[in-house]
Amino acid sequence: MSDQNPPFGLARNLTNYGDPDFARYLRFSMAKSMGISRDSLAKPVVGIVNSFSEFNNCHRTVPELVAAVKRGVLAAGGLPLEFPTISLGEVFLNPTSLFFRNLMSMDTEE
Repeated sequence: MSDQNPPFGLARNLTNYGDPDFARYLRFSMAKSMGISRDSLAKPVVGIVNSFSEFNNCHRTVPELVAAVKRGVLAAGGLPLEFPTISLGEVFLNPTSLFFRNLMSMDTEE
């Protein structure tokens, strides 16, 4: 592909172990098994972090927020993919959740 039209979606800058075309084929096959169409796989992928947990009452509205973000990403022409992260419930952590705040960033970034 030319530099003027870089690839989007699962064809962009992902690790290839061996043949790049075979690696792309495997990614497309696995994504299609989850019900994602071939057209959707060519769109830019947008990751949405979900920190909802029944353990954490402060994040009880996160599912509605994630659904709204997904609709916005779809409307903008992207492919929204949701993934979980740790949820820290202040009520159940002793003495405070501040001691664990870096766990969420490490879980999300790494």
